[in-house]
Amino acid sequence: TIWLFKHRRVRFLHETGLAMIYGLIVGVILRYGTPATSGHDKSLSCTQEDRAFSTLLVNVSGKFFEYTLKGEISPGKINSVEQNDMLRKVTFDPEVFFNILLPPIIFHAGYSLKKRHFFRNLGSILAYVFLGTAVSCFIIGNLMYGVVKLMKLVGQLSDKFYYTDCLFFGAIISATDP
Repeated sequence: TIWLFKHRRVRFLHETGLAMIYGLIVGVILRYGTPATSGHDKSLSCTQEDRAFSTLLVNVSGKFFEYTLKGEISPGKINSVEQNDMLRKVTFDPEVFFNILLPPIIFHAGYSLKKRHFFRNLGSILAYVFLGTAVSCFIIGNLMYGVVKLMKLVGQLSDKFYYTDCLFFGAIISATDP
């Protein structure tokens, strides 16, 4: 369908809309095309409690890791992820996403960008960058100034905070990703 969209323009349907329609069709086929299974006809024996109910075998760069479902974790153990070996393995570290997974995505997006399209839209890109950063700077600065005033009224802040300090903070925060 991508080839068809490239050669024959369909104005009323976008690629993402067609992808959603494909997803709905696949969902309907899976829902109504597969036989329904009932969990009542299966019986489990409580005598085999020492046996693992579910095991997942993962191959990562030639090394095999086995994960076993041991049961429900009590709420008291969830807070101590560092001490629990199983929770540490299944918890997704956001640093992995930001430092390992995200840079290749950004690199590919920049590498596959057509120079002609970029330079054709350079004026609007720069307008959005400068105007967006300036507006964001003032909005964040004013919000922070309101928070500082509220903290002074409550009695949580005793030092002097000026409006320019809040604008400096807004400029630093706004300029990180124009």
